[in-house]
Amino acid sequence: MQIISSRRPLRTLAALGAAAVLSLAGVLAAPAASADTSSTDQTTARPSFRVPFPCQQEWRAGTRANHRPANAVDFNRGSGNSDLGLPVKASAAGTVASVRTTAGQGYGLHIVINHGDGWSTLYAHLQAGSARVQKGDRVSATTTIANVGKTGLDPNDPAQTSHLHYEQRQGGDDVKVRFGSYAVPYPGEPTLSRTRCG
Repeated sequence: MQIISSRRPLRTLAALGAAAVLSLAGVLAAPAASADTSSTDQTTARPSFRVPFPCQQEWRAGTRANHRPANAVDFNRGSGNSDLGLPVKASAAGTVASVRTTAGQGYGLHIVINHGDGWSTLYAHLQAGSARVQKGDRVSATTTIANVGKTGLDPNDPAQTSHLHYEQRQGGDDVKVRFGSYAVPYPGEPTLSRTRCG
């Protein structure tokens, strides 16, 4: 802590003000180094979600205008079904709320994790039989919960390839996805990677 001298209050205050402005500018102007660099979003109590894959893997995060629900993200790696069977990680610590499979087209095998304060994440189209968690399990942000799959997709449509359908929810409603301080663009397809590995 700096004590302001009574002899030079204006010069000292000016120096403090300049330091505060530069400090604030560094916070506002600093580019995001990764898609999961910050802690809790204080305005919404959003957990510091991480990209739901092992460290350093690059995944395309696709969003589009006609997606249901509107704020979901479809993650792909490679092309076609090349990501089929790759591991999916929990985005943050929490408790598994459900592990279920919907019949017909829809989410297929999907997992919902509660993260507290009304926040949850949903992971869908998981590979049949790949769930490594069950309802009530506590998970960390490094827990592998299942594998990428294509359950719930139309098996007669070759354009529907394996991917992870991912949602962040607040109070049961889907919200725009953020990983730390990084907001996924809508629409868009940025390449993301988990960099906080511990």
